[in-house]
Amino acid sequence: MKIQTLLASLLLVAGVQAQSWNFDATHSNIGFGIKHLAVSTAHGTFDKVDIKLTGDATKPATLAAEVTIQAASVNTKADKRDEHIRGADFFDVAKFPTIAFKSEKVEIKGGKNVLVGNLTLHGVTRKIEIPFEISGPVVDPWKQTRLGLEGAFTINRNDYGVTGGAAGAAIGDEVKIEVSAEFT
Repeated sequence: MKIQTLLASLLLVAGVQAQSWNFDATHSNIGFGIKHLAVSTAHGTFDKVDIKLTGDATKPATLAAEVTIQAASVNTKADKRDEHIRGADFFDVAKFPTIAFKSEKVEIKGGKNVLVGNLTLHGVTRKIEIPFEISGPVVDPWKQTRLGLEGAFTINRNDYGVTGGAAGAAIGDEVKIEVSAEFT
């Protein structure tokens, strides 16, 4: 009896293991926007991102994500500005080379999926919520199952100690972050 119980338990555990999704960086983007002198919005992206996603795409509550961004990969299409952002006034990539997010759970709020977890930026960790939409899963022409997640949220850069030094007065406090990620 004990062997049968053990085998049944192993089969049950194997059946509920989370599906792992492979991040498709070429079809994904993490971008941000921040007001400049209160008259326009400066935009940028991060070129080096990795996302580990697990769970059943048809059951959003099972999804879990871990995001690692190489802070030095910031790209605003202005080399001089990018170097400044990498420096001590902003990201201080020498001390804080990565920006990370790790989810804790998915909740339903107002009929929308919300990924709840911790964002670590500039050495500061804070709980955030990311409302998101799921596209798929679908089977592409090459017979790969694909899944898309898109979400947007806003943080206050000062909450993370990203003051901007003297340049901080020229930009807004609120940073809108948009995530569009594809997985196979």
